[in-house]
Amino acid sequence: MYGLIGTPPSIAATQYVASKHGVIGLTKADAIHYASRGIRINAICPGYIETPLLGESPGSSKGMEPEIAKTPMQRLGRPEEVADCVVFLAGEQSSFVCGAALVCDGGYTAN
Repeated sequence: MYGLIGTPPSIAATQYVASKHGVIGLTKADAIHYASRGIRINAICPGYIETPLLGESPGSSKGMEPEIAKTPMQRLGRPEEVADCVVFLAGEQSSFVCGAALVCDGGYTAN
């Protein structure tokens, strides 16, 4: 999601946000390049997802309260919700989707 929005400046955050914006740009550039060959390239932009990467066991939102409060759905995402986005983009239902950044963040970037 940080490929779509900014964050207060710090060296680490600025580099992270810049790299995520780069992923979105690369997705769009490659989508244009490969579309005529029948290859669709898209990105998935997940929000905060309940995984061990957050530092707590899955199912726990301890320490994530500020991020949850900024998320309109008022919860963390689940890994299977991101997987559903992958399945959608890999399937025929998205056969005309190319160069998109599919957001799966509970409304976080809508704020």
